[in-house]
Amino acid sequence: MSPSPPIRLGTALVLAGCAAALSACGSEEKTLVDASKGTPFRVSAKASFDRTQELSGAETLRITITNEEDRRRIPDAGIVLEGLGRTINDEDNGAGRVSDPRRPIWIVDEPPRGASTAYVNTWSMGMLKAGEQRTFTWKLTPVVAGEHTVRWRVVGGLSERAPVKAFGGASSGTIKVTVAD
Repeated sequence: MSPSPPIRLGTALVLAGCAAALSACGSEEKTLVDASKGTPFRVSAKASFDRTQELSGAETLRITITNEEDRRRIPDAGIVLEGLGRTINDEDNGAGRVSDPRRPIWIVDEPPRGASTAYVNTWSMGMLKAGEQRTFTWKLTPVVAGEHTVRWRVVGGLSERAPVKAFGGASSGTIKVTVAD
């Protein structure tokens, strides 16, 4: 038994309304605003990580950020880490037949609490008031022996439209680590 015409008409109206609502989503152009209003946020940061490690031994990486501003808040203070992984060369991965050539150098056992984001290698702890300090702490386990470099940098917002400038300390750095087997 087929539905009566008023139900069909009602269904068509509902579907048309849904289509109109979906087409309206995202139709407005979104512009990322520079949260620093043209003046980079002043920060200082310090990092600590054992420079000599052993395979499979859990290690702690700490990076402390201080907002050196007198009045301004940093909208979304975060850290970008690079060097926790590597990519296998085409020559070494079966002529590119490996489905994912990325391999970890360190496994992230515990990221900083409450700092996870959808961005790769980026952690954020939200707003940082003037003069406030936050420490990001990772528990990492090295899984590849050798000489490695971890690079870190402070960001003032996930879109990186909130630049930061070192003031009384660093806003980025590198840590050279030797992992013994």
